Amino acid sequence: MARFWIGAIALMALVSVSATSTQGPALDRVMRKKLECAQKILEAVVTSRWADLEAQSKEMEALTNDPDWAVLKMPEYARHSADFRRSVRALRDAAVTRDLDATPQAYAALTLSCVQCHRYLARERIARQ
Repeated sequence: MARFWIGAIALMALVSVSATSTQGPALDRVMRKKLECAQKILEAVVTSRWADLEAQSKEMEALTNDPDWAVLKMPEYARHSADFRRSVRALRDAAVTRDLDATPQAYAALTLSCVQCHRYLARERIARQ
């Protein structure tokens, strides 16, 4: 199980760096902050530190309100952003209720939403070249 979580965070880090490097410094800053939150969230999930998980989930959600988050104006990006917000809310709800089953599932959904969006952005970049 630990290997899964380590692999998930490593994949998220790799995808985050590769997908944001050409999006500009503003979005890159937000994505780096998202990655830092994701790492802290992973730590809170595996150690069941509910207060930290709740705080980091709130911080992650606040990032989605940063104007730089919405710098990309593609409808598909908006859909991915909405999926990400739902995943963050589910994670925060699991933290609030101290749900040991829902928490890792919500974290996995959050990670998957990041990966899917970053894959979409990478395909868009390739298509435009």
